[in-house]
Parts: sequence; structure tokens; C-alpha cells
Amino acid sequence: MATCSVQEWMDARGDENICPDDSTYHYSEREIIIAESLSNAIREGKTTISLLLQDLKIYIDNGDDLIGISTGARTPKNVFEEENSDKTALKLLLAIFERIQDISEQELHFVIDYFAVRIGNEDNHPAYDAGLGEIILLFKRISEMNAFNPSESSLIIKSIFTLADEKHRFKDLSNAVRQEVYTVVSYFFRQNSHILRKDFGTDKLVAGLLELATFEKKASCLLIVFPLISHISQFWNLGIPQLESLFTSFIRYFPIKIGGLQNESLRLSLEMSNFLTECIVSNNFYASLAFPHFIQILQDHSSMSATTTHEIFIMINTCVKRYSREVVAAWSTNLWNLLKFEVWNSENGDYVEDCLLILKSITTSLEREKFSHDETHGDTFTKFVTEISNQCRDRMVDSPQKFLLSSGRIIHSVASSSKHAFDLVTTTILPSLLALSKEMKLGSERMMLLRVLHYLLRAFVELLDQKDLTSNQAMIETKGALAKFQEGLVEMLSNAVVEFKRIALETSPVGDLENDAICFVPALESLALLFRIPCYLTRVEEGMIVQELIQILVKSPRDGVIHTEGLHALKNISIHRPTVFLDMILPSLLDELSGLIAFDSRKEFSEIQDINSLLNDVADIACHPCLKELDTGFPKGATSPYCHRNFDCFVSHLLQKIDIFFLNKDHICYATATVVALLKGLKIFDGELNSTHVKTATPDPCILPYEFFWSQILKKALTLNQNLGENSVSDSKKQYLDIRQIPNEGDFLEDSFLHLVGNILLIISRSKLNTSDNNIVFKFYNQSLLLEKIETKDFVEGLPMHQDVIEPDFMEIPRVSLVSIYPLVGVQPLADDDKYLTKTKIRLGINQNAGNLAKNTILRLLNLDERINSRTRITILYYLQILIAKFHCSRDELKEGGKLLDFIESLVRDSHHKSPQYIQKLYQIIAYLTTASFACYDLKMMRPVFRILCDGLDPEKHDSKTCTLVAQSFRLILAKSRILSEDNYVQVRSLRKGYLLELTKPLFTQYRLHSKLVTQNIGCQHKGKDSYLIALIGILRSMELPLLLNVISIEELVALTLDGTNVSNDDWAKAEYIKLLRILIREQPENTEKHIDIIIERMIERTHNTLERPSDANVECRILALEVLRLVIEKFGLSLMPFRKVALMIELAVAKDDCHAGVRQAAAQCSLALIYVKV
Repeated sequence: MATCSVQEWMDARGDENICPDDSTYHYSEREIIIAESLSNAIREGKTTISLLLQDLKIYIDNGDDLIGISTGARTPKNVFEEENSDKTALKLLLAIFERIQDISEQELHFVIDYFAVRIGNEDNHPAYDAGLGEIILLFKRISEMNAFNPSESSLIIKSIFTLADEKHRFKDLSNAVRQEVYTVVSYFFRQNSHILRKDFGTDKLVAGLLELATFEKKASCLLIVFPLISHISQFWNLGIPQLESLFTSFIRYFPIKIGGLQNESLRLSLEMSNFLTECIVSNNFYASLAFPHFIQILQDHSSMSATTTHEIFIMINTCVKRYSREVVAAWSTNLWNLLKFEVWNSENGDYVEDCLLILKSITTSLEREKFSHDETHGDTFTKFVTEISNQCRDRMVDSPQKFLLSSGRIIHSVASSSKHAFDLVTTTILPSLLALSKEMKLGSERMMLLRVLHYLLRAFVELLDQKDLTSNQAMIETKGALAKFQEGLVEMLSNAVVEFKRIALETSPVGDLENDAICFVPALESLALLFRIPCYLTRVEEGMIVQELIQILVKSPRDGVIHTEGLHALKNISIHRPTVFLDMILPSLLDELSGLIAFDSRKEFSEIQDINSLLNDVADIACHPCLKELDTGFPKGATSPYCHRNFDCFVSHLLQKIDIFFLNKDHICYATATVVALLKGLKIFDGELNSTHVKTATPDPCILPYEFFWSQILKKALTLNQNLGENSVSDSKKQYLDIRQIPNEGDFLEDSFLHLVGNILLIISRSKLNTSDNNIVFKFYNQSLLLEKIETKDFVEGLPMHQDVIEPDFMEIPRVSLVSIYPLVGVQPLADDDKYLTKTKIRLGINQNAGNLAKNTILRLLNLDERINSRTRITILYYLQILIAKFHCSRDELKEGGKLLDFIESLVRDSHHKSPQYIQKLYQIIAYLTTASFACYDLKMMRPVFRILCDGLDPEKHDSKTCTLVAQSFRLILAKSRILSEDNYVQVRSLRKGYLLELTKPLFTQYRLHSKLVTQNIGCQHKGKDSYLIALIGILRSMELPLLLNVISIEELVALTLDGTNVSNDDWAKAEYIKLLRILIREQPENTEKHIDIIIERMIERTHNTLERPSDANVECRILALEVLRLVIEKFGLSLMPFRKVALMIELAVAKDDCHAGVRQAAAQCSLALIYVKV
């Protein structure tokens, strides 16, 4: 095969591409063939690089064809866009070098020397300034070849440095070419630095680099320059002049500011800031330049933005952390003299936080463990900390009002850096503080002093937490400066708590007394910290403090600051010291509860508010994950990790209380209040446990989450029974669930108790502690248990699903569903299940049977002979919704054939001759089914059931009450549901809104028809129109305005809204229409202004409320109407006719005499807006 020639390459000029990411060329197929042919010829010895270069010189030295030489002066982006640009001779050479590896050292030298001279261009040849980008890429490729002699690096670098001459050739190059130049320079500086430094010396290399980067502003180039400067500063032995030059070159870029697209500029700013930071900290010498530079800027930062000031503080902090200990020690005093005044005098909280962070970093740096603590280092550290402590002490003593808090924050930041620093600060500060406390009389000063003590104690506790010490190690750490002042410190804080308690025991601590109490809040926080210091308090002292706090808690008003702070202190103690909670806090609180019950035994249920409040307080204190194990270690027989200790104890004790309350009929209400507290506690604990990052041992996989709680609370509510009812259709003698009877009384538990137990089971069922392999619902609802004959009455917890799943007839007592359905609602699907939860249903025993369960449930709800109260009916409807939305029961075949939808349609067809009560119950069921089908976006169910629901609005088919009830049920479809939610693993689809709006179009049509139709029965026409208005707003209230305007024009929507404000017998719908009108005025003023008269008229009809002509609107509607009027005045006040303003003033005067204060206030605001309308 004949070898291709250079001429063929030149003739093959055509399309070309360059990748913008890596600046490498992508050649056409013809170019690749030519390059491969010439490369093979070089390998076979048919030609050489020298001969090839001689052939190319006629093109690359031709000043008349600079484009033919190269397009290197154009940016790669332009090369990429202009796909028809000419081929260049230099690209052929680059293409060949990309394909060969073995070239003699002499030929490489020939090529390098030729192009080095070309870049130098001492004769100002016009052709030599073209193709620089390709030459740089060629140098980059040559440096990677085996035959490359590192000594050639000097020749390449020397030629590159000539680009930064007085002609500014380098500055005029494209960004991409400059980027390649920096890349090549960086490569040689890193790989062959020993040769370059030998040939040039570091001063010339640094000068050459800085001359290249003198005018550099492009981020992509600086991202190469900054790391290179950081490298040579760190690893080259540079002299002071070179370091000063380098510092001057890069410090001018601080702080980094980049414009452009937000995300991209943010990324570049962050990346460049990191590289620039590395430059600043790359050499300890830079500290002598950086610190004075930053200090000078900060001393006059009045003209700087807050962001820039913050960045300077952050940079100083980084420098302190990264420079050597000796350097930080040399500058520590200067920095302290700058920072202390920022803390003492600055009003900017962010600046203060930054300064405190720097002070802590300085202290930490001066005591780095990697340095030996010899006498010199020890003196530097001690002198610095002591100087700060002395100055802060003097400021606090001389001017406590001004400097107590700010100095306290300083000593906290310093003391929290190390145990040594803490001892120095404490020894200097604490004696003065204790003496000062005896002299202070002002409450504000005493509060600040207590806050400083809190800062000091918090610093010590933070040190203990950082080291994660064992109890013995912590005891050793505690033996220091803090132990010397134990007696005085405890006495001071105890006296403050006694004073706090005195205020709490006042008859009605309000006003000034509440303000006085705030002064002692830091004392409570400090005492809570003392509990976290091992063995600092004796058991007697701990008991006395706990009793004082409990007295504060139970004696103070529940909504006051005293109660809140006492609760907070007990909670913090319990979280960090579960032993104190178990031994002292919980028993004392339960004793207080027993005392309240004994005192309250003759009161009615409505008068046990104190008991409810105390139980709530117990839940708030006990039900947070513990952060420490018991003092005695892991308890024998326990399986849960230490974060459960307080909660498990809380549950156990309150369950025992329930058994005691059951023994007395008069105390059943207390049992209900106790279950409320258990439910609240479970919500707090489970919610926080999911977000608490604590080191916990893996629990025993055989012990399920909350298993004890689940089993025991079920036994409190339900029992087993074999006595079937007279009307039962089943002959089975298996046991079924029944409501637990109250001992010795014969009465059954109330619905409220059962409902609370059901909600406890719901939270446990959906807890994230459950897994596919360790799920409490799957264990108790295992199929094997369901098929066994259970004879013992102690196994209540294994049966809730048994009745509903296998034999629905066994649910003799409908109220059992208040408990039994919630595990099914909250159960967590298996991890690898499909979207229909097939595997989960199999595990639960309801696969292909969920449809039959739904059918039986519907028949039960429609049974007029069975009395089911409202709470139970709603709960069973929730069960029905879960079967549809979560378990997709609409797909199942029923035993009698067909699907659930077919069954519902048959019920509707057969309902024409049924009683109104039956029809109303049927449409209630359909409304809940519709809501569930839209939630899961069940395409086969949504349209049919929604159509059926719409048919229930027809006044010719149903009585007015039924139509109104059906219309009101439309608001359920898009309403937020605690059952149909992601918390219960129901995927609520957002697409349902648009689809529902499409299905709503016939309702708009029916509304228009009833608005225009003239019939003899005017009352029937109005009721039909109202029903459609009520139904429509139930849907429209949840729709965004742009979505609505895709279905209905703005004119029709305004007319509908105005009509809706007149709807009768439904205040909720009326209020929602007024809210919609408010939105229309705010977002569509140009389309509502033309209706201004009718808007004012309708709103006045709502607000006018006198004895002679009372309003048809409730308080909420009247307030909303006044808000609309105010919005009308603000938006269109200038266009109001004078007579309309007068009418408005008259009606507003009437509204200002309304019987409700909220209406009067809204009317006054509206009147004020009318007064300020410019005429």
C-alpha cells in the first residue's frame, strides 16, 4: 500500500472537531487514514520525523496562509462550532505523534528545538505566532514519550516563558490555549523540577510563572495556577523574595468572586477558594504576610460587605489550624488584640461567632499533641490562656453589665479547647465570679453571671463528651480546677434554684415575677450540666435538686416560663443520666400523680386537667432517646439499646398504673388519660429515634421493636371470647376478639380508650424500627397462627387479623375495629415487593382475598339493623380505604364473581327502592372509596366511582338532605388524610389533581344548567344549584389557580365564585368561596376589577349582622369578607365611585359594632385602609 503524503493531508481539509472537555482533536475518517499511513511509514523506516517536518515547513512557515498553518489563536469552542474550518499542517504532526511512541532522542530534540525557536519568534515572523495551541499540545505529547530526555524540559519552559514578552502574546491567546500552556508548565514544574531549578534557579522559574499569570482572570486557568503555586511553595526551597512575589500574585484574588450562572459560579467559587486557601497555608512564611494583610482589612471593614468579612474570618481560622504551632504562637497576641474587641463591641452575631471560633482554634493549635510539651511550649500556651482569662476577668469585674456575657463567651471558646485550658481559665475566673455573685443585686446582672457559669460548665461537659471517656476516666478528668470550687459552685446554683422555686410557688406568678424567674433560668441549665459530670454531685445532692425541680414543675402554671424551664431541666438530666431518671425522677413524678388522684377522687372527669398535664409532662421528660447507658452498665435481661432505657421504664410504669385504675370505676378516666400520655410519648420517642445518631448495639433479632408495649396495651383493651351472638351466621366455636370489661363493674371500655390504643398500634406498626425480617405486624399476623385453634385467652395479640382476614363473621363487636385495623394501616411493605404489594399480602394472609374483605365490610356498614357509632364507622371506612389504596383490592376477583367495582355498581342500581338512610350510608362509602382510588391513582376505579358520586347530586333522584351530604363529601377527595399518607406507605399520586379536574367538567355543566333553568319548583332548583356549588368548591379549594384556568375561563370562574359566596346552609363552602375570591383578586386583578360592584355587594351581605337583619354567615365568613373588602380597597380604591365609598363606610361602621371581637378588628383595619385611599 502506497504511503500517503503531506499534500494529501492538506488537500483533505474538511470538517474537524475538537472536544471542549479535554482539548483533544477528533479527526475525520480520511484524516485518520492519512495519519496512520504516515505513522506506519515512520515505524518502517520509509521516512523520518525530520523529513516529515521538512515537508511541512513549506506550509507552516508560509505567512500567507496562517489558517492553513493552524487555528490555534482561535478558541477550541470556535473550532468546535466552525465545522468547515481548514486543516492545518501542525495538526498532522500532532496526529502522528499521538500514534507513535518510538522516536529517536535526536529527532525529538530536532522537533523540540525547532518549535522552541518558533515560539520564541525573535525575528517577529508573522507565521510563528499561529498554531501555538497545537505546539503546546505537541510538547505535552512529547513529554509523555519514552525517548523524551528530561533535560529538554528547560528548552520547552524557556520558550514558553518568552510568550510573556512586551508584546503580550500570551495575554492575547485564547482561554483554552492558555489553559494548555499552564498545564504543560505545571507538568514540567512537578516532574522535572530538579532539572529546571538547576538550569534556571528558582528565582527565574518563579518570575517566569508570575509573568505568565500576571493578567490571568479565567477561572479554568487559575484552577491550574493555584495548585502549582501551592506545590512550589511547599516543596521548593524558595527564598523570601520569591515567596513574597508569589504571595502578592495570589492574594489579590482573595476573596474569590465569580459571576455567571448560579450553580456553575458557586461550584467554581468553592473550588477556587479551596485552591487559594491551599496557596495561603502552603508555607509558614506566608503567615507573616497573610495575618497582617487580614488584620489591616478587618481594622477598617466598615465599607466591606458582611459576606467578605465572614470569608476573612474563615480564612484566618483556617490559617490558624494549618500553620505550625510556632507560627501561631508568634501571632496569637496580635490576633487576640484584634478579635477581643470584635467580641466585646460588635453588634453582628455572625462576626462574634467567627471570632470565637478563631480563638478556640488558636488555643487548640498552641497545645497540639504532636508537639512535645516542653517548658517553652508550655509557657506559650499558658501565657496566652492566662492573658485572655485575666483580661476577661478584669472586664467582668469592672463593668459586668457590658462585658459579662461577651467575656463569658470568650472563656467558653477558650476553655472548651482542652482540659489544660479549662483548668487555667477556671482557676483565674471562677473565684472572681463566686465573689461577684454575693455583691450583685440587679436581676439582669445575676442572670448574666449565671449564664457565664453555664458557659464554663458547658465547656467542661463538651470536653468530656469529645473524649468519650469511661466513668473511671471521667472521674479522673473531673479532679481538677473545677473540683476545688465544688462547694461554692453548688451552693450558688442551689440558692438560685431555691429562689426560682419561691417564685414558682407564688399564687399567680405573672408580670414582674415571671421576669424575675427568667433571671434564674441559667441556674437550672447549669444544674442539669452538673449531673453530666461523673461523681461531681453526691446522691443526696442529686436527690435534693431533683425534688426542687419537680416541685417547680408541679406547682407552677403550665403555660409559664417557670414550668417550661423546669421541664427542660428535668428532660436534659433524664437524657444524659437515665439512672437518675429511673431512681429519682420517675418515682417522684408518679408519687405526685398518685397524690393528685387521691385529692381528685370526688371530681368530675372534666376537672382532672392537672392529672392530664402531669402525665403530659412525664411523657415530655421520659420519651427522648437516652444518650448514655445506665451507671450500672447494660441491665441484665435487657435486649434494647441504651437509648430505650427511659422510654421502656416509662411504658412499664404507666401500664401498671392502668391496671390499678381499672380496679375502680371512678378511675377509668385516669386510665384513658394515661393512654393519651403513652401515645404522646411513643410519638416523641419514635420520631426522635429515627433522627438521633447515637451509637447503639444491634438489638436481638428475636426481640421485636416495642413488642412488650404492643402485647400489653392490646391486653388492656381487648380480650378473647367464644360466646357468639344470636344473629351470627357462623357455627364455628373459635375464639373472637371482644372489648375488655372493666373488672367488678361489668361495663365495657369507652371508644376513646380503644381509639387511643389503636393509634398506638398504628405508630408501632409503621415505625422505621421494623424491617422485612423483623416486623412486629408480620409476627403477630403470621398465617400459621391464624390457622391454629387458639384456646388460651392470654394470646389476644395474635388475633386481630384473624377475624377480619379469615372469618369476617367473627367480628361480633364492631368497636373492636377501633383497635384491630390499625396494624394493617401502618404495616411496612416488604422491601422487594411489587407495586401491588403481592408478597406483603401473602405474608399477611390476604392475597386475592382483600376484595372479599372490602365487600363484607361494605355490607356490614350498610346493615341498618346493626348500630355502629360514628367513630367506629369512620374507622371501618379507613379500613376500606387502606384495602383499596394500599393493597389494591379492586383487582381481586370476588367469590361470587366480578370485581369490587361491579359489586358497588350493583348496590347503586338496587338502591332506588331503599330508604334515604340506606342511600346516605351507601354514598358515604362511595365517597371514601373515591378518595382512596384517587389517592392511589386507580384508573379502573376513579372514573366510575366518581361518576356514581356525581349522580348522587341529582335533586330529581334524591332528597335534598342526601344531595347536600353527597356534595359535602367531595371535599374528602383531595383533603389531607392521616390514613392515606406516605407515613402509612400509601403512595399518594400527584397526577390525581389534573385527572380529577377533567372529570369535574360535567359538574360545571350541571351547575350552569341549574343556574339558567327555570322550573316551577324554584326551591328544588336552588337546592340543586347549591349542591353543585358545594361539591365544586370541595375540589376547587385544593387546586392551583393556573390548573383551574386550563379547565374553566376566568370569567366563568369569577361568576362561579361570586355565586358560591351566596350558598346556603354550608358555612364551610361559603368560607372557601370567599377565600377563592380573595385569591382571584390578588392574582387576577385585571379580570376581577370589572366585577367590583357585585363583589362589594356580596361581601356586605355577609358582613351586615344586626338584630333586625342578621347575617347568613358565621364569624369566619364575616372576617374573610372584610379581608376581601380591604383587598378591594387596596387594589381598586382609586377607581371606587364616591357613592360606593360612602356605602362602604356605612357598612363598615355596622361591622365595627359586631358581637365578635375578630370581626370588629377586621372592620377597623378595613376602615383604616379606606381612609388612606388617595383621592
